[in-house]
Amino acid sequence: MNHQTASVAVDAAFLGELIEAADRHVDTLLEASDGGVPALAHRPAMGRLLALATVYTQPGSVHAGSARLPGLMADCVARLEHLQGPTGLFDGTNLSSPPDSAFTINDACMALDILGSPNDGLAGTVSRLRAVVGRITDALVSGGVHTPNHRWELCAALARIHALHESEGTPRPDIQQRIGQWLSEGIDQLPDGMYSERSPLYATAVTNPSLLAIADHAGRPGLLDHVRANLTAFLPWFGSDGSAESLFSRRQDQWNRFDGEAFQLLYRRLANQDGNGDFAAAAAWLRQFPLLEPAKALARVRLDPWLAGELPAVELPAAELPAGELGESLPAAMAPGHAGLASCGIHRFRGGRSVVTVFGGCDDVSSGIGSGLATNPTFLRFSHGEAVLTDVRLSRSFFDLGPFRSRRAVVDGPAVRLGDELSANFYLPLPVNVQRSDGIYPLVNEGRFSASMDFGNRPTVEHRLATSITVTPNVADGTVELELDFDGAETSYALELTFRAGGQLSGVEEAGAGSGTFQLTSGMGAYRVGNDVIGFGPGIASDPDSPPVYNPGEAYRYPGGSNASYGVKVYITGRTTGSHRVVLTGKSVA
Repeated sequence: MNHQTASVAVDAAFLGELIEAADRHVDTLLEASDGGVPALAHRPAMGRLLALATVYTQPGSVHAGSARLPGLMADCVARLEHLQGPTGLFDGTNLSSPPDSAFTINDACMALDILGSPNDGLAGTVSRLRAVVGRITDALVSGGVHTPNHRWELCAALARIHALHESEGTPRPDIQQRIGQWLSEGIDQLPDGMYSERSPLYATAVTNPSLLAIADHAGRPGLLDHVRANLTAFLPWFGSDGSAESLFSRRQDQWNRFDGEAFQLLYRRLANQDGNGDFAAAAAWLRQFPLLEPAKALARVRLDPWLAGELPAVELPAAELPAGELGESLPAAMAPGHAGLASCGIHRFRGGRSVVTVFGGCDDVSSGIGSGLATNPTFLRFSHGEAVLTDVRLSRSFFDLGPFRSRRAVVDGPAVRLGDELSANFYLPLPVNVQRSDGIYPLVNEGRFSASMDFGNRPTVEHRLATSITVTPNVADGTVELELDFDGAETSYALELTFRAGGQLSGVEEAGAGSGTFQLTSGMGAYRVGNDVIGFGPGIASDPDSPPVYNPGEAYRYPGGSNASYGVKVYITGRTTGSHRVVLTGKSVA
């Protein structure tokens, strides 16, 4: 990176807070292991070394120049040397993995940049760490990957290694050539700015930081446009509690709350470099949430002058939305009345104290449920102030094929229309011309299960069930209407409402003694947190043939898995005939 391009004044307050946070983080590391180096895997061992190197060389840190840290850093390098295989690659869940090793080498190159060329007792440690990088370089140049983001992490490591060689006057053209090969595939960015994995975790931990590193260290400034587009796409998807929406992700974060603090430095970098007011507002707002890896954040700030600079002075009006737990409302740039990501099938509506999120962007699971697919069956989230309905799901008893998963989200006036269609077969006798005298037929998977039945040659009797859900949000008065429509088989369904724990339910009854779940059988129910209330209903009379349970489907239950949501659960049950209307209402009471 050309450091001369960063001419903004240093934000002393931001830097001071970050140094204090990094010191506390390192204190915790040292206390947890009594100062020694535990038998860490390669990535945490290198992460520890980077944290120690950063505070050791940081003016103003309580650990600056500490006589204790050089020996601990040397121990970290020794651990890396022990773990490094004959090709220089490291093992983990993925054996001799170039991309997994690249995570470690990116941190190693950052540590080398921070430590520089010391004349004190660290000279040997730096030399040994350079040797670790040197032993792995050929394997990274020739190695392969197995997920989209791995390409960019690997290229980032190669870009940093390239910069090291350039600084030493020993250029390696093959490194730049290999980076060019990977980049020539094109960045996997969807039209609305999301990357193909649609994941806030991998956008913040891998893809965006990697593209920045490649741009800075391999002379590819055009890659910054991809980062800009992705950060712009994420602006409307933060909650007032600091979380970033991950429901549409194709990776593991689709099941968890994702802390939006991970976006802070990304917005800060391009806010300062571009003078982008929306990014500056986002970075300033996210600053209220603690960075989870403050020592590594400090390392990034040390190495990227744009990060250390003061944010552009912009004044943007705050949106009229509920404040977060730390008392700061979202800036208007992060809270438009309606936002949508067509590639992800998701829409969000905001108004007053209410936020409605509608998701219909699941991937096709006919080939099975596995890593790399968006399969979360939550199709609606609704919050009113502190009362939060985290998950609304629809479970149907239909050949154990699992819950409602919409693969479309069509905006129709004020409504969003979702839908899916399931089918299952009964199989008739094989035609005579394909029958075998030994009775042994090919083992085939027919979509639900496998059997030696030669399913492809059998006549079938098909059963189908189509489900349509129309979600009509009216955030101006804090209501959401759900219209459930079914066509095909008559069977039972259970609409599952999961509320964030911490509130009080009313109007419901326990769904079986000791079950810990509840059912709304008539009238309206309510969930209250403080002065904020979400009403829901009307309920439907209980029916022993329509149990108040959630069925994840055989794909989960057979191997003993689950995709259950967590919180306070209420069920509204019924039969798949005709239409059923459910209304959610948010209000604040004294």
